[in-house]
Amino acid sequence: MVARLGVISWAEQAHNQEIAHTMGVVTFSLYALFFSIATRDERRTVFSLDTFSDAKFVIATGVSVLTLLLTTVFGPLQKFLKTTSLDVRQWLICLAVALSIIVVCEIRKAVRRHAAPGDQETE
Repeated sequence: MVARLGVISWAEQAHNQEIAHTMGVVTFSLYALFFSIATRDERRTVFSLDTFSDAKFVIATGVSVLTLLLTTVFGPLQKFLKTTSLDVRQWLICLAVALSIIVVCEIRKAVRRHAAPGDQETE
């Protein structure tokens, strides 16, 4: 979460507090979303076709993405959460930072698979 604080700090200096707050919310939400996807299976890579084989998981993920988008574009939610609209560059920064959780989880899975090759399920 240090990276999220970095995003907030950068946005506060480059823009204003409202954009910094929004970018912090978006980055945190994307971290949580990507973490749920990455840890759905402790052994298999997130890049497996099985990652999105569960319909309930896909629906929950879709609702999360929709809710996140609405928090930055839908007036009543913006007012309630004190967020604002972000431009494409700001979204890409949030996305890039949050994707780091996928990298960390995939490295962890690879190390675990390498350390205990006899314990893994057949893929």
